[in-house]
Amino acid sequence: AVGNIIQNGFNRAYVGRHGTKLGRGTYFAEDASYAMRFCSRGSSRAVFLAGVLPGRYCKGEEGLVEPPLANSSGARFDSTVDDAEQPRIFCVFRDYQALPMYLAEVA
Repeated sequence: AVGNIIQNGFNRAYVGRHGTKLGRGTYFAEDASYAMRFCSRGSSRAVFLAGVLPGRYCKGEEGLVEPPLANSSGARFDSTVDDAEQPRIFCVFRDYQALPMYLAEVA
């Protein structure tokens, strides 16, 4: 996965059936320790520092394939979050909303 992300960026096509509490998008956390919980327990682990453009966001829901409508004109929110007042976890639904910038490997 790391090599593919380095070469091609983040890709929602690889979103699994599990871990979609905020929707079927790509997830990012403010706190690296939260992200590290999802790494395999091998000899080394890796986490990306990414630039993320969340735009307008709302609280997410299980299984969303795109953000909910933001208004009656049909415009949607750009992303979903765990807490709309103090977000710490972001789910983006467009691959261009996030750019891998740095890779940290932890032994």
